[in-house]
Amino acid sequence: MILSEAQKIVADVLGPYPMTEFFDQVFGRKPLALLNQPATQRQLLLGESPKTAILQSYAKYAANLTCHIDKPLVPPPVPHAVSDAAAFAGLIAQYHQTGYTVRIPEVTDISPQLSRFTRALEFIVQNPVGVVIFWSATGARAPVHHDEVDVIVIQLQGSKRWFISDEPPTLSNNWTGLGEQPPVLGRHRIIDVQEGDLLYLPRGTAHTVESTGESIHLSIGFVPVTVREAIAAALDFLSDLDKPLRLNLGQLEQPAASGSVAPIPQQIRHGIEKLRNICQSEQFLQDALNFRTAKMIQKLPKLTVERTETTAAATSVLQQVRHHPLAIAQLMATPHILDFRQPGKQNLIHLGVERSMRFIINTPQFTIREIPGDIGDDVRLALVNKMLTDGYLQLTPPIV
Repeated sequence: MILSEAQKIVADVLGPYPMTEFFDQVFGRKPLALLNQPATQRQLLLGESPKTAILQSYAKYAANLTCHIDKPLVPPPVPHAVSDAAAFAGLIAQYHQTGYTVRIPEVTDISPQLSRFTRALEFIVQNPVGVVIFWSATGARAPVHHDEVDVIVIQLQGSKRWFISDEPPTLSNNWTGLGEQPPVLGRHRIIDVQEGDLLYLPRGTAHTVESTGESIHLSIGFVPVTVREAIAAALDFLSDLDKPLRLNLGQLEQPAASGSVAPIPQQIRHGIEKLRNICQSEQFLQDALNFRTAKMIQKLPKLTVERTETTAAATSVLQQVRHHPLAIAQLMATPHILDFRQPGKQNLIHLGVERSMRFIINTPQFTIREIPGDIGDDVRLALVNKMLTDGYLQLTPPIV
């Protein structure tokens, strides 16, 4: 996947609202409601029948259900493994009969369409994306709360009524702040959503919700790169270059005398001054952010490699290959080596193939002999076969 692909995928889900307007004027600033819009790709993120897609995934999700309710009267059912889709439906019904909304966590890979969208969003926001399914019966209510992540809500089935605070979003950290009180809804607006509607709530937006019919919606959560995270990335990158920043707090680099310790405040101030000075370099900041992106990509789940004709070894430079549908990558050149990161994996590669590697990363589909660089066909095949093994590339099936 390259940036233009990712942008198109996200634009198709946001449509007909302009993607550039969303990121320039709405993102992190205010809630957005896209209601009564023409059918778009977002309605098909779980396929034609969301309920069927969920129930057929019983083996993966039944034992991991969670739930919420505004005012519990009885304890919720206990999640457990079930034998088939009908039994999963029965378990979900038990939650609904006692007033609980079923919460199905970590469903990013429940469908290829959803996986592709979340990967595209990860490419754009430069951070991991999580997805939760909420399945409610008519009348179910949630407590007033705010999320610690930005949320894109997509109503897949049924209807819900949202009560959303008119106060500016607090952009909460993903931890409870010192003395932080439970959110209060206060002055708010009421938004009724139907199938195909989309809501966006910046993190820290107080809200609650009530099901006005049986309802299934996606909650797609993420935190964009914040200023705090960018500063932390710069510090992390500097600490790789500066050993004193890796010393234990209170420890001298060279003990001056038995029992001598460094004054902690002075250590901290000295480290901050080093960071301030080196951050005057635009190149340092760009390298630090690139390295942060590389680490983020490597922490994503490994690409799934199913051993089929599309992942077999390439034997000819006339063969055509393509990126795995969820492939993203970051390539960084050091003075001695190329550092290549893809989801779940890092490879160190000879500097001599930098031009070739950048072509591979930036070209979604190509014939092996098209790979540029002062290399032989044996090296072209070796590069491609390594990336086929790791799942980054797939052979393009021949046209029949």
